[in-house]
Amino acid sequence: MAFGLYVHFPFCKNRCSYCDFYKELHSPELEKEFYTALKIETELVARNQAVIDNEIGTIFIGGGTPTLTSIKRLTDWLKLLKKHFSLAPDIEFSIENNPEFVTPEKLQAFKDLGVTRPVYGVQSFNEKLLKLLDRKHQPFAVHKAIYLTNVIGFNNFGVDLIFGLPGQTTRMLSDDIDQLVDLEPPHISFYQLTVEPGTILADKVTSGKLKMPDQELSLALYKGGCRQLTDSGYKRYEVSSFAKEGFECRHNMGYWEGGDYIGLGPSAHSFIQGQRYANIADIHIYIQSLKRKQRPLVKERISHSDRMMEAIMLGLRTSRGIDRHQFASRFGVSLEQKLDKEQYLIFLESGHLVSDPDSLRLSDEGIFLADEITRRLIK
Repeated sequence: MAFGLYVHFPFCKNRCSYCDFYKELHSPELEKEFYTALKIETELVARNQAVIDNEIGTIFIGGGTPTLTSIKRLTDWLKLLKKHFSLAPDIEFSIENNPEFVTPEKLQAFKDLGVTRPVYGVQSFNEKLLKLLDRKHQPFAVHKAIYLTNVIGFNNFGVDLIFGLPGQTTRMLSDDIDQLVDLEPPHISFYQLTVEPGTILADKVTSGKLKMPDQELSLALYKGGCRQLTDSGYKRYEVSSFAKEGFECRHNMGYWEGGDYIGLGPSAHSFIQGQRYANIADIHIYIQSLKRKQRPLVKERISHSDRMMEAIMLGLRTSRGIDRHQFASRFGVSLEQKLDKEQYLIFLESGHLVSDPDSLRLSDEGIFLADEITRRLIK
């Protein structure tokens, strides 16, 4: 059975105000050490019996800013990967890109290496909002990057857009979506800005320098954005994910549907045959550990009950919902046994939940209240 592979490239040139992903300032010397360690980690993972007989169905290189990577080092690592693993003939291979670092040479190199799906961190076309996020690209850089993507011949690519920013109005968001859909990306990730502890944004919100939109405005932005994207020909297949027909992100679907995945690089997470673990979020410890041929793992203890709750939460985020038969096969109990019966009946009656013999899902209206409904459903 195919599994997903995630690689965390932990380097950036800049620290965005809202980002809490593990990252270090980029240096060629540290990148070289990272790739040396990544090769060792890849070889150690290849000895795991749980993945030996299976092929890689999707690859996603995130970060950080993978656009900064040395093509030669990435090429050498991919050769090693193909030596130890089978790659699916129809593999989906995504790599994140910051628009300001995109060049025709780098995009062509990615395509030559087998990348099928570049992903661009657009976030907004509004210069004021980009500055608030500490993003360094100008709006024209997005247009240039997507123009090059089309010229070079990528049939698939994705873009990220953020809503719910301090000071963002419905008109601002509508303008952003208008500009985005004009570029006709096959996939759009439509994320709400969250204030993560330890970020520059969190400090500014806590000190009162910035004020986040209230719940009512955030919901209005989300509903309006969803309607605009749907009217533009995009199908919402997950709470924050929209795609043209056939361009859903298979890698992310693997996460939401409880599929196996391996994570490489500092801070990357893995889930294989019911076992969950993560790499330590420290590039120096990561490198030193792998020099000793030891994987820098931090095991995550998650109970059977917690796994069931997670499956319900993730499943309800998708338009397909929770597959009843798959849930029962995976956990040994029916889906209803893990739901609060009273709340379940209330949401069925209100039309927020849609139930049939094969699945349970949120209605279009229920999606807008996904977090609250899930919280009340799980007992």
